[in-house]
Amino acid sequence: MATDEFLKKQLGHILNVDKVKLWELPYTETNGKAGTVPLEMIANYANQLNVPEEKVTILLEELRAHAVQKLAERVKFRQSGLATLKVKLSGQLAKRSPQTVHSMEIALSSKGSQLREMVAELVGHPGDQMKLISSGVVIKDQVPLHEHGVKNGSTILVLCLTVSQAEAQADEQLKHDLQDFRHAAELLSARAEKEYDEMDIQIADQTGKPIKLPAGEKKALTLAMALHEKGRQALKKKNITLALPLLLEADKEFRQCSSDIINSVDNYAILCLDIVWCYLCLKHMDDLPDAEERLRSSENFFNKSYGSSMERLMAVKGSTGEEQALFMKLHLLQGIVAFHQQRLEESARLLSRAEAELARLHIDEDKINTMMCLGYSEVESRLGLRSCDGNVANAVQHVMKRREEKAENARKRHKERKRNQIAKHLGKTANGQIVNVKTYETLIRMGYPKGAASEALRQANNDLNLALEVLQSHPEFLNLPDPEPRKKVNITDDMIAQVTCMGFEVEMARRALQKHDGDVSRAVEDLVNTGGVLPPPLPLEEQPGPSTESSPTTPEDEADADQSRKDKEAINRLVSDLPEDEEDYLDITLDEEREFLREYQGLGVPAPPSGNQTERFHPGQEAGILLRVPGPRSVTHTLRDIILDEEQEFLREDLVQ
Repeated sequence: MATDEFLKKQLGHILNVDKVKLWELPYTETNGKAGTVPLEMIANYANQLNVPEEKVTILLEELRAHAVQKLAERVKFRQSGLATLKVKLSGQLAKRSPQTVHSMEIALSSKGSQLREMVAELVGHPGDQMKLISSGVVIKDQVPLHEHGVKNGSTILVLCLTVSQAEAQADEQLKHDLQDFRHAAELLSARAEKEYDEMDIQIADQTGKPIKLPAGEKKALTLAMALHEKGRQALKKKNITLALPLLLEADKEFRQCSSDIINSVDNYAILCLDIVWCYLCLKHMDDLPDAEERLRSSENFFNKSYGSSMERLMAVKGSTGEEQALFMKLHLLQGIVAFHQQRLEESARLLSRAEAELARLHIDEDKINTMMCLGYSEVESRLGLRSCDGNVANAVQHVMKRREEKAENARKRHKERKRNQIAKHLGKTANGQIVNVKTYETLIRMGYPKGAASEALRQANNDLNLALEVLQSHPEFLNLPDPEPRKKVNITDDMIAQVTCMGFEVEMARRALQKHDGDVSRAVEDLVNTGGVLPPPLPLEEQPGPSTESSPTTPEDEADADQSRKDKEAINRLVSDLPEDEEDYLDITLDEEREFLREYQGLGVPAPPSGNQTERFHPGQEAGILLRVPGPRSVTHTLRDIILDEEQEFLREDLVQ
C-alpha cells in the first residue's frame, strides 16, 4: 500500500469522526464542483497527520471527488436500479494492466453470466478464463447477482491469467483441475458414506484416533475436508489462483455439515484463516466485511474447539505450543483488517500481540539441526520444540511420545481396516445385519473353522450361544470353505510328503493342505480328527453364504469396471499430495507472517497503548460467546428509512475507502 493511500485512509477516518460531509456546502458546490475548504481545517489536519498542508489539500480533494461520485452512484441506483460495482483485477493480468480497478453498471437482477460478459469486454480477456468472487462467494453464471449478496458498491475480484497461448493453456488446465478435484472429492465422500469400502476412508481427531460418525455426516465432512486439504496444499505452493476457489468450495460444503460437527472440530476455523490469507496474498483486503466475519468465525470456533483458555486442547494433547501458531496468524490477520478499517489503536494492539507470539514461536535453527541430527524430521523438530518452549531434551521426549501414539493409532487403524475387509466377505445374517467380526473371531479362537463360524453366525443372527448350538447340530458346516479371500498357496511335494509320512493317503493330504492354506500341522490335525478322510470341496454353486456364482461378462460389466478404474484414478490424483501427518496443518514456518507484520508495522501503525499487552484480546466479544452477523434489513422499512440508512452507511464507510 502506498503512503498516500494510507494517509488518505487516516484522513478519511478523521473526517468520519468529525462528521465532515465533503459532498455538501461549502466543500462542494450545488453543481458538484469543488467548493471551499477552510484554511484552519487544512492546517489542523496537516498538524494531526504531520504532513504539509499542500498534501492535505490534495487528499481532501480526492476524498471529496470520491464522495460525490459515490453519492451520484447511490442516487442513480435508487432511480434506475443500476448498481455500480468495483471490478478489481488480480494475478498476471493486474500486473500488465495500467488500471487494476474499474467501475461498471449493472442491474442486480442480472445473472452472473451477464456480469462475466461485461467484465470480459471491459478488460479484453476471455470470460471463460475468469472466476468472479464477491465477499468470498464465487459468482455462478445462472444465479442472479443479488442472490450472491452483491450490492451497489460491491467489489468484484477477478481471478484470471494473461492472454498468451501458454498461459491460456495453463488457465484451461486450472479449470480442468478444479473440476477434476471437485469430482474426485465427491467420489471420495460417496465412498465414505458406505459402511465398508476398499479405500477405508477415516476421519481422525487431533491425536490421530479415528472418529466414529454417522454415514451421512462422514460423507459431508469428507467432501469438505478433501477440498480444504487440496486447497491448502495449493496455498503452500503459493498457487493462490487454484487455492482460493478450492477453499471457497470447501467453505460451501462445510456449511452443509451439522452445527454439532462444526462446533467440535477446528477444521472450519483453519479454513476461514486460509481464505483470508488468500485475500491478503492477492492484496484484496478491501473485501473487509467478508474477511472480518471469517476471522470472527475462526476465533469463535477455536474457542469452542480448544476452549477459551485452550483447556480442552491441553486435556486432549497435553500441550498447546503447536496450535499457538494458529492464534498468532489469527491475531496478525485481525490486526491487518483493523488497520484497513482505520481502527488503528485496535490494529496496533493486535499486531503487537502477533509480534510477541512470533517471538515466542521462533525456534533457533541450531536446535532444529540438533534434533535433525538425532534422526527426527524438520517438521517433527520444529513442532516438538515449539511444544516444549525450545527445550531440546523435552522436545525429543515429546516427539518420541507422538511417534509411539501415531504407531499405536496406525496399528488400531490397520486392525479396524482388516476387520472391515473381512466383514465384506462374511455376508449378512438372516435378519439383514452384517456378520459381527468380533464374534466371528471369537468362534475362530475357540477352534471352529472360518467357514463354519461365518455360516453359524449368519443363521444365528450374530448370537454367539445360538451359533454354538447351530455348529453342534450341523457338523457338516465344519467342511465349509473359508469366506475370506485366500492367498494363492502352492501345495508342494514336500508338504504332501510331510503329511503322507504320517500314514495318510496322498489325495487326502492334498485336500487337507488346500483347506488349511499349506499349514502342515493343521492339515495333519484335521485328518486325525476325521479319521484320515476328507470330502471333496463343495462346488461353488452349492456353498452356503454369500453368493459366489459367476456369470458371463457383459459390455455393461466392462463399462462399470472401466468407470470404477477411472474413479480410482481421479481419487488418487486428489489424494496424491495430501499429507499423511495429521499435524501438517500446524507446520507454519512463520516466514511470510513475519514479512507481512513488518510491512504493516512499516506503514506507520501507532504504538499500542501502555498496559498489559499480553492480555487476551477478543474484539467485540467475551471468550466463547458467539457474535452473530445481523440479519437482512426488514422489508417493512419505508423508502425514506432505506435512503436515510444508506446515507449513514455512506458517511461511515465510503469516506475511508
